[in-house]
Amino acid sequence: PRPTIIWNTQASPAISPDLDFGKFMMEHGITGVPGLTNILEREKIPYFLISGHYTNDRVKKSFAIAVDAAKAFKAVWRTRIGIFGHLYPGMIDFGYDPADLYVTFGVDTVNILDSKVIAAFKEVNSKDVEKLENELRKKYSIADNFEGEEFMRSAKLALAMRKVAEDLKLDAATVYCQAMWQNPEIGVVSCIGNSMLAEMGIFCSCEGDIPTAVCGLIFNSLTSGQAVFAEIWTNDFANDCFMMGHSGQMNLALFRENTKQVKINRHPWWDGCHGRGACLQLQMPPGEVTVMGLTPAHGGNWRLVVTKGIVQDRPAVPLGVPNFFLKPHKPIVEWLEDFATTQAAHHMSMAYGDWTQELKALAKIFKVEYRFV
Repeated sequence: PRPTIIWNTQASPAISPDLDFGKFMMEHGITGVPGLTNILEREKIPYFLISGHYTNDRVKKSFAIAVDAAKAFKAVWRTRIGIFGHLYPGMIDFGYDPADLYVTFGVDTVNILDSKVIAAFKEVNSKDVEKLENELRKKYSIADNFEGEEFMRSAKLALAMRKVAEDLKLDAATVYCQAMWQNPEIGVVSCIGNSMLAEMGIFCSCEGDIPTAVCGLIFNSLTSGQAVFAEIWTNDFANDCFMMGHSGQMNLALFRENTKQVKINRHPWWDGCHGRGACLQLQMPPGEVTVMGLTPAHGGNWRLVVTKGIVQDRPAVPLGVPNFFLKPHKPIVEWLEDFATTQAAHHMSMAYGDWTQELKALAKIFKVEYRFV
């Protein structure tokens, strides 16, 4: 079934004083609407009902929302999400059933063995690695104390991940990077690789989180590849906001016009077999954002959990990894309590702008529950 729009309209915006029977029958547009909605409701086929004259701004906006949702549906259906590694052990909040995901969203999950990544890593040409290192130095700031083998291995891993993603025709990916930095063949984190995939339009989540990767696919469709992966790190109750971030990656497409805002530095936390590797430090731009999560709900259904907020014009905490402050659209304690009841995972996808109506329309097309918190 294709997304369906019923437009309840007529030729004239107002009733003419000289209305006669012929004009009355021509303008009698509402008669057919209940017959159409009756059938669609009985058969549980999702549709959009738009009422009004074509000159009305509300009508134009409603059509734009429905069309954007249909485009997002088409962009997600029949996509492939690659899993570098596996689900992070114990993180059950973003567990999922691949069959349910495929039936509902048309998304195929591709398991990528560690051996495939290692093979690709070994095959990367040293000249290509040197070229990428120079490009990164030219484009972004590099921390003074971060060079040498760790930097080289991070660039090499990024090229290997890109090769695997291209070979497998991936539309998105999720990475359990422990399998990389704990492996003696690779031995560094994958943050630069994740970030470069995201910049290419291949949304990248961490820790084997496939449902959030689906959210990234949706946001990439709506925003031309600007989706961000993050999670709530800690609450700032005094300032009614919370700090968000993750362990070192960011969608570099957001910084194409301001590359010097990004600094590449040695990862502050994870010790691998060959050091730690490269990650990012940056300042997110302030502005309105929409945040989304996807979770399996009771009874075999899926739930799209959506909220809005403002990225604050506040300096990032100097942790050595991307972080920013988000003020939700309602008091933080109220938001946290409402969010906890949705079953949403601690990972989320985010995009600048208000996309709540488009996501509500998309949930209707996918026949999943929409929950705004």
